[in-house]
Amino acid sequence: MRTIIKYYYAMMKLRIVFFLLTALLINGCQTTQSPKLKGATASQKSTTLTTSQVDSNYALITQDPWSFIHNQLQIDIPNNQRIINEKDKLLKNKMSFETNILRSEPYIYYIVNQLNERNMPVELALIPLIESAYNPLATSYAKAAGLWQIVPITAKEYGLTKNSWYDPRRDLIESTDTAINLLQYLNQRYQGDWLLTLAAYNSGEGRVNKAIAWNKSKGLPTHFWALNLPKETMQYIPKFLAIVDIIRHNQTYNVALPICTYENSLVRVDLSKQISLEKIAEYAGISLDELLTFNAAYLKKIVKGPYHLFIPSMYAETLYNKLQQSNLVKSEVIDLLLQTNPSTAKYPYFDPTLTNNKYVKITDHDIRFYEQEHKRYSQIIYRIKSGDNLYSIAKNHKVKVSELVKWNKIQNAHKLKPGDKLTINIKNGSL
Repeated sequence: MRTIIKYYYAMMKLRIVFFLLTALLINGCQTTQSPKLKGATASQKSTTLTTSQVDSNYALITQDPWSFIHNQLQIDIPNNQRIINEKDKLLKNKMSFETNILRSEPYIYYIVNQLNERNMPVELALIPLIESAYNPLATSYAKAAGLWQIVPITAKEYGLTKNSWYDPRRDLIESTDTAINLLQYLNQRYQGDWLLTLAAYNSGEGRVNKAIAWNKSKGLPTHFWALNLPKETMQYIPKFLAIVDIIRHNQTYNVALPICTYENSLVRVDLSKQISLEKIAEYAGISLDELLTFNAAYLKKIVKGPYHLFIPSMYAETLYNKLQQSNLVKSEVIDLLLQTNPSTAKYPYFDPTLTNNKYVKITDHDIRFYEQEHKRYSQIIYRIKSGDNLYSIAKNHKVKVSELVKWNKIQNAHKLKPGDKLTINIKNGSL
């Protein structure tokens, strides 16, 4: 009896030809609203993508994902020195930059398609370039792991349970879904401001919130360029924008974008029982090192737990036939771009385009002003002692009682007790 795998490549070619013909009838790629998210309220606007729109984008992503990314980039990039510095660093070693982008080939199809399905900015597909250089095996000093460099606390919050066999942070599907959900939540939290969203993705929501609160207390703006954040984050956003600019104007910068081949994209094979990746590599005729990279989630080189593996589609038929002979395969090969994954997102987001128009006129003069304002103040944590009151604390630190109340959100001063901590913003030179 003929199995579905017998038709896999023939049907895929027919789909692509059909979708490309359909795409020719559509006047360019249109930005549309995403289908209503699970958990969204009835009052939210929701527009279902038409078949022609879905087919058009599917064809374009399948044919050339980096051209799809290039053609979707619309963000205006500020011309400030922070971005220029990061751009110069990247362009000094174009070969390394191009190599890192090329490493995306097995994963970029799925990532771009997931962003497209959720109507998210395509620029977000560049996050793994900064975070891991598209290397699922990457691990940071802070124990962040995988393509999206998900830290343990985020993994726990989003239900990614690691055990001695399997780390879902290194799984293409699990990590991408988690990263997009986190980005959607953060974008809601910061009311559609994608630069604050990315800053929080990098340094944590708490740090960004603290920086925003500090600026508010000083009457300063609360957009990214005005904040005082960790050095890494202050470089992260300019680097992200520099990469967007380089890719958008790659010919100007003489940077080559990858020409991807769809047979190098990953497909999913579901297994019925435990098997070593070494055996899988032998069955498929692929190097073990390559297979380990695509399946970095399996920490002991054994497929155990979710019982699925990823492999470039060019090896799928050979592997499937071998697995079927050994009664190890559970179902047909799954094309990740055609797989329907119900979204687990709980948060509506505000802006489907990564626009920066309201900040594009921020100049170096503006940024220097913000930096000088940050230097004018130091923040200390004061531990209340026996006999203290807000008046005495304020007087000793040359601040106002109203400022102490505001900075610490004090609702009842009588409830303060020895050992409690107060945040105090001290003007430099005032003590």
